Amino acid sequence: MWSYSDYQKELSDKVLDLRDREKLTFNAIAEKLILEGYRSPRGFDLGPESVFSIYKKRNIRDARMNHSMRVEIVGVEIEGD
Repeated sequence: MWSYSDYQKELSDKVLDLRDREKLTFNAIAEKLILEGYRSPRGFDLGPESVFSIYKKRNIRDARMNHSMRVEIVGVEIEGD
């Protein structure tokens, strides 16, 4: 169900925590993560744009995964021989 690799999950958890709990800017988050040795999932340096992208996509994914779908069956007809 979780399509992120362990590293992607760890990185996105860290980004969400730094943004939502510590209220850091995306630039400050990028600088802090670089100092801690984090890189993008593809091995590149993290910039504020990539941190924003990680944050945005994780929020979209979490909303989609937590959304409960409502199913309503209407107008059922049963035909026999």
